[in-house]
Amino acid sequence: MPEPHSSTAAGIYAGAAMGLTGTILGAQVDAVIVGLVAAISMSIWLPQVDDKLKAFASVAMSSLLAGYGSPVAVPLIMSTVPAAAPAADHMRLLAAVLIGALCPSMIPFGVKWLQQFAGRAGGAQ
Repeated sequence: MPEPHSSTAAGIYAGAAMGLTGTILGAQVDAVIVGLVAAISMSIWLPQVDDKLKAFASVAMSSLLAGYGSPVAVPLIMSTVPAAAPAADHMRLLAAVLIGALCPSMIPFGVKWLQQFAGRAGGAQ
């Protein structure tokens, strides 16, 4: 039986390649890379990411959300915390790190919630 981390690493590499293709579609390159590094770092330690497919999906989705979500999140942060306006460019990368680090742990909870929601909706018919 292969070691769990070695098989998960293959999925992480594939997810990284998928995330970097998002830069062709207009995502912020530096935010994708920073989110990618954060997603890989978190995916290695999460017990929910235990196979290649989960690792691929986790890293790819997290890096794409970091690339597309951080430019959207910064204006929201700036409107909420006006004192942070001088550091807007650094806030974009910080938001990418936070998105990339939080998504690998939040995606399994979201999938579980959707499955429960679909089960309740299907059972009500």
